[in-house]
Amino acid sequence: CGCEGTSVRMRFAVPVSYIHTFIFEPVWVRYTYLNPMFIRFLILRSSLIFDTCLSFSLSALATSKMASGSKSLKRKSNGPDSYTDEVWKRTKGTVDKKLERAEPFRIFMSPIECDPGTHIEESTLSFPELLDQSLGELTESLHINFVVELGWLLAQYFITGHRGKKITLLYEQCDENLIELDLKKKIPHIKHKKIINANAFGHQHSKVSMFAYADGSLRVVVMSANLREDDWTKFTQGIWVSPKFPLKKEDNTSDGNSKTNFKIDILRYLKSFDEQSLSQWIEKIEKVDFSQANVFFIPSVPGKHQEQLWGHLYLKSILEKYAYLPMGVPSDWPIIAQCSSLGSLGTSDKEWLKSEFIKSLSAANCYDPSKIDKYEIPFNLIYPTIKNVLTSWNGPMDGMCLTYSNQTHQKQLWLKEFILWQCHSRKRTKAMPHIKTYCRISPCCTKMSWFLLTSANLSKAAWGRRINLKGQKDQGNYIMAQEAGVLFLPKFVTESHTFSIFETEDSKSPYFSLPFDLPLTKYDINDCPWSIQFFLNKYNHFF
Repeated sequence: CGCEGTSVRMRFAVPVSYIHTFIFEPVWVRYTYLNPMFIRFLILRSSLIFDTCLSFSLSALATSKMASGSKSLKRKSNGPDSYTDEVWKRTKGTVDKKLERAEPFRIFMSPIECDPGTHIEESTLSFPELLDQSLGELTESLHINFVVELGWLLAQYFITGHRGKKITLLYEQCDENLIELDLKKKIPHIKHKKIINANAFGHQHSKVSMFAYADGSLRVVVMSANLREDDWTKFTQGIWVSPKFPLKKEDNTSDGNSKTNFKIDILRYLKSFDEQSLSQWIEKIEKVDFSQANVFFIPSVPGKHQEQLWGHLYLKSILEKYAYLPMGVPSDWPIIAQCSSLGSLGTSDKEWLKSEFIKSLSAANCYDPSKIDKYEIPFNLIYPTIKNVLTSWNGPMDGMCLTYSNQTHQKQLWLKEFILWQCHSRKRTKAMPHIKTYCRISPCCTKMSWFLLTSANLSKAAWGRRINLKGQKDQGNYIMAQEAGVLFLPKFVTESHTFSIFETEDSKSPYFSLPFDLPLTKYDINDCPWSIQFFLNKYNHFF
């Protein structure tokens, strides 16, 4: 399906007393810094069995000799002081100014623990910064995510002074049994719901957070990161942070929507969950003025959809109206896809990739979409090689965020337009990408027509595939997963035809800093895409 590996599990045996001590007592911030020997002690002396993601165990193993990262992986002490975020300690109390300086894009990348150079970048954002007091008096939060590491998440609220604040949590995987903790009245401030999709290939894979403030305002964050420590310290992630959307004024008779339809789309996305726990958030959003939103919200939700309101067909409908390309042959401008996993795309590129996905992403307002099949649109796919992973900060351990399987790859060897993962310009070549982006750039690599940051990997499950609907003349789009992204179009962000992606003195508008290097570098003849089997075959004896 193109999601993170969800079928791999480890079983840990952890005493109830340790769960309580490290998560819910004053010293629970130490929970995320258990060393491998202590993990082993918990396993050997356990009495309570629970399932947890394989990635949870790997965060402990990554600190062992098996990892090849720098000494910064080891902390000097285990107390709360050692948990102070390396980025936030420099921006504490001034994150609001940092967001202002990031206008008009407000897009960031996560810090990399092993590279202190990323900690001081203006375009780096850590999770505690989202909770900084300068952003407003926080009253409650909503997190819709795929994987949740509860101890780590609660630690973020603890160190930023928000312990006990209300949290609504929709998730697919969590390293704790939240229902059991509820029964023991250990998490009275958390409303939670585990999302289970009917289809085995469908997942609640979207990653959206919302923060409500005492003055009634709201902030929306769309990102590629799970709510777990490794995602925010080891991997390259993308984060978009909205402005603080205020309450509508009493004399405001508008619906509070933006030119990008952001409010309507995010309401549609929330209502699709059909969850009672979201009703109060829907009410909050309806009272807020979203007119400042300068991006489009691009959601996917499971179902057989006749309307073009979800997945790649919704993206296509927007690009047809607003994406600008210079007059001439539209194939001059290549499409770039960059993701952390690939789904099964079919027996040839004509089955889905070209006939549906690339066709949708090729849409623009300057030519007839019905003639797009006449052009061969260049398509470039950025995905790490085996060498990329082996030379990363933590070696093969970092490959766990890249879940393309060798079995799937062998069925689609026609897929050859692979591009190396390189991000020297942002100091993240050695930090494996969990970020997912799609864009269209000029042949000279100086301009960009549009840019999409999303949770959606390159898969039919995430974007949808064409199907015949019973009793309907038109075909529908069958989607299996929840996904969420934000689309940047120059018309709404910089009031120009294209984004500048190369900083020059005569630039009339801010330049867009891409999360990968240009020009692109193709795979060498001996390069192969990383597959999860490489890790499992190499380290299977550990499990």
